[in-house]
Amino acid sequence: MNFKDMMLDSVKAREFNRGQSAKIFKQVEESKKPIKVIKNSKEYMVIMEYEQYLKMMAKLNNGGLNENV
Repeated sequence: MNFKDMMLDSVKAREFNRGQSAKIFKQVEESKKPIKVIKNSKEYMVIMEYEQYLKMMAKLNNGGLNENV
């Protein structure tokens, strides 16, 4: 994975309050890239596809970084 692939697009948390959640979820699904949510000018959370999350957790476990997950 190169540096460009690690850069996350971001959205502001208030977009969810304005009915934009479906659009944001669709963007994540289509781009296959996680998206960072910003709240109060700080990184708040990341939204990613569940399959992508499972792959990430498997890599962490196989690398011995977290035996309990």
